[in-house]
Amino acid sequence: ANPRTRRVAMEMLSKLSLQGGDSCTFFMLDAAFVRKFSGKNLPFFQELRDKFTADEPLVEVALDYADVVKGTHIETTLAVSHRWMQLDDPDPDGEQLKALKGFLNSPNGKKIERVWIDSACMPQDHPKGSRSAEDTASFKGMLKEVNRLYLGTTVLILLDMSYVSRFWTQFESWMSMQYATPSGLKSAVGTENERHHIVCIQNAAAQAESFTKLLVNQWANKTPDEAHAFLSKPDVTVTNQSDKDGQLPKIKALDATVQGAFGDISRSLEDTLVASEAAAARAEAELAAWEAENDAKAGEKNRFKVAAGQAASAVAAARMAKEGHARAISKEGEARAKDCPSDLLKLVEQLRSGTDRQQEEAAAALAVLAANNDNQVAIAMAGGIAPLG
Repeated sequence: ANPRTRRVAMEMLSKLSLQGGDSCTFFMLDAAFVRKFSGKNLPFFQELRDKFTADEPLVEVALDYADVVKGTHIETTLAVSHRWMQLDDPDPDGEQLKALKGFLNSPNGKKIERVWIDSACMPQDHPKGSRSAEDTASFKGMLKEVNRLYLGTTVLILLDMSYVSRFWTQFESWMSMQYATPSGLKSAVGTENERHHIVCIQNAAAQAESFTKLLVNQWANKTPDEAHAFLSKPDVTVTNQSDKDGQLPKIKALDATVQGAFGDISRSLEDTLVASEAAAARAEAELAAWEAENDAKAGEKNRFKVAAGQAASAVAAARMAKEGHARAISKEGEARAKDCPSDLLKLVEQLRSGTDRQQEEAAAALAVLAANNDNQVAIAMAGGIAPLG
């Protein structure tokens, strides 16, 4: 297994996304725009789109469940969970924007490149009846899939005293405290997968520790069934009952949705392997035909020889990526991830000087471990090959 093959395999694991119609495109704010924005509060989506054309603050990001389960966007994308302070204005005194900018400029927010917040990233209907039919369709499409954001990004919770009474904010909090595993959702709180941050604002800021503890204790360890039962209660209020009716059935299905995403990745990797093997067979046949026609062995720079070598490398990389993903969803893979520090030096040594078989196995194991950002740093420190980001 040569270095290029190992790097391509790791890149496959790092960048693989589901194909087809499973992706949902969201508008997001360029975090640099938010950091330097001088206004008291963020404009609504339509104003940002139509009047801030020179700044180009909005970017489009396609997000599918493969991205969610792999954590593709966690390091660079922030979703904001907040309460609308008024029906027509989420942030009349600018406290939410102040807290958001404070987070983006903090050590926890310095790597954030994109920000999603509903008022600025989804077409709003203010004043009532002003939203176009096209914008309304776009809004409804994104609203249906908004759980992808809170399951697959870093989440900033802007916690005020009324936050804990609302359906959307509590639903978002619960999702932000979970992480995806092959067996479904598990609590991320207190683990290396924790990705939520809480900033208390308004009157809650005076008792920030108490309010933060209350919210975490409320949601950190709830299963989908328990979250569904809690959010179904009539004292969990929502402005549009249809939102609650539409989202509640999805909560119970989230475990199956996450498990399905892991399965889809497996199938995509299998399809890639089959396609690469077919391409390699064609390349070998073309090389053999050229050598037979010319009654000579092809040189290293012969285009058929080069193509056959590249196709063989692609097969090896596809096989390595498939095996690496299989390890990730097995008990062995989970155990390896937990035991990472003690295993790293041995794996890196195998990668450097082991037999071809040992090198392939070490590369696959390191690719699994590198799915975690902390492990990537540890691998680099141990002298291994970090996956391409």
